[in-house]
Amino acid sequence: MPYLCARTIPVVIGDLEGINASGKGLLKKSRVPFKPFGKGKKGDVEVIDCRLIDTIKFGVVDPGYGEASYQYIIEALKLIMLGEVSAIVTCPINKKSFHLAGIPFTGHTELLAHYAGVTEYVMMMVNRNFRVSLVTIHIPLKEVPLTLSCEKIVRCITITNHSLLYYFDTKKPYIKVCGLNPHGGEEGIMGDEESIIRDAIDKARSMGIHVDGPFPADSLFHTINCDAYIAMYHDQGLIPVKTMDFKRTVNITLGLPFIRTSPGHGTGFDIAGKGIADPKGLIEAYRIAERMSLQS
Repeated sequence: MPYLCARTIPVVIGDLEGINASGKGLLKKSRVPFKPFGKGKKGDVEVIDCRLIDTIKFGVVDPGYGEASYQYIIEALKLIMLGEVSAIVTCPINKKSFHLAGIPFTGHTELLAHYAGVTEYVMMMVNRNFRVSLVTIHIPLKEVPLTLSCEKIVRCITITNHSLLYYFDTKKPYIKVCGLNPHGGEEGIMGDEESIIRDAIDKARSMGIHVDGPFPADSLFHTINCDAYIAMYHDQGLIPVKTMDFKRTVNITLGLPFIRTSPGHGTGFDIAGKGIADPKGLIEAYRIAERMSLQS
């Protein structure tokens, strides 16, 4: 897998029979010669065959698939906790299959944080152009103003700052913070949440963090001139990142006691089994995890 990794050996957790059966069918469509997975040169890749499913139906919501994906994550957690691997790179999961399987977590992040014993974590979306951390993640937009607090914003800033220092070798991180309301609230005319954000920025500055804001989000991203941005809610941060480079956008969970990355896209059931999926997101997620693990 020379196109995937530079200085590490990937450990793939899954079902070998299912992977090979699916790969054979997909490559037959594209007329590319099929090489069974796990049959490469020794040292190219290691495979942990969980033997939970042997056939894969594309684009199907199924509790069996949800349970299998959960078990793959648990196996990865065992390896990271034992020090056998240096990072976890997750593929997208179908949250409905998770739910039907009775898994009590909404997704990867919540599951990993639970088993790591972590309650303070941050989603950072990155590509080769810039980085954005989110104060709130998967909640309805109407709940964002009610959820924001000085403590939550400070936590996002400090975790982001620490990660820039520790994982990205940024000597003196500079962070910019988005406002919540249009035009930064127009001095309270369109909302007063910016006062909470300003308090958080002042507190972060008192801790020695180089941070500015709040800035109107509609004009903040057109010139990339800082090491990371802090967005107040999901779409505010993800729209500019994914617009800039959708295929190579990567999700990093900061605040865990280990490195975890994932492609910035979902399962793509609408194109499943058609042989047209682009692997750039997964490749970039692996490469970023590799660089982070070598840096830390």
